[in-house]
Amino acid sequence: MCQEDDCLFLFYLNYLFGLTGRLFPFVGPNRAFGDLIAASGITDAMLDSLIALKDLEGVEGLPPLSVIEDMRYEKNTRKSTRAEMERQKLEEMAKERVRQVDDKGRAYGTGRRKCSIARVWVEPGDGKFIINDKEFDVYFPMLDHRAALLRPFSETKTLGLWDIKCTVKGGGLSGQVGAIQLGISRALQNFEPELRPPLRAAGFLTRDSRVVERKKPGKAKARKSFQWVKR
Repeated sequence: MCQEDDCLFLFYLNYLFGLTGRLFPFVGPNRAFGDLIAASGITDAMLDSLIALKDLEGVEGLPPLSVIEDMRYEKNTRKSTRAEMERQKLEEMAKERVRQVDDKGRAYGTGRRKCSIARVWVEPGDGKFIINDKEFDVYFPMLDHRAALLRPFSETKTLGLWDIKCTVKGGGLSGQVGAIQLGISRALQNFEPELRPPLRAAGFLTRDSRVVERKKPGKAKARKSFQWVKR
């Protein structure tokens, strides 16, 4: 076997057992073996043949080949079991969620961003969008703001299927857009719990907690210092 194969094999053993310091001091602990495989083009079948060709008997500190294969199997089994448990947990949580609507058949959601607070009601309709008693394209003349407000609907493939009414106060236009977007996403998941996974995956249900940093004593602003002269 060539020197490159020996190096790959050492990396593989280090990845499995963390033998750094005892056998392979030049290999870092717990290095990502997948990056090495992707760069070298080595497949799993080639690795299996590489291990089969390598004689492990008589090498001090290394377990036999059967133990290596058992450890690989246990590792893959634990990973698949963990993924299955997470999937079942998400399914159970989705079943527990029920539709939350008022007596008018509307779902409600509250959104906050910076200093802005938005209250949003959604119901099935033909796409009407009212913000503070104004059409949303009148209230937000900038195209980027309007596109951000429609992203929750495009992500869930329900664009034009809802009527939205919201009130927003405080902050500037950017903060109000973020608050309304969060309120829309929360209202959509309250009306249709099945829409929660795509909304959550896209990050629309996560509250953006960033706010303006406060001014500090002895500073011109939050971090800006006054001009200083030595003499």
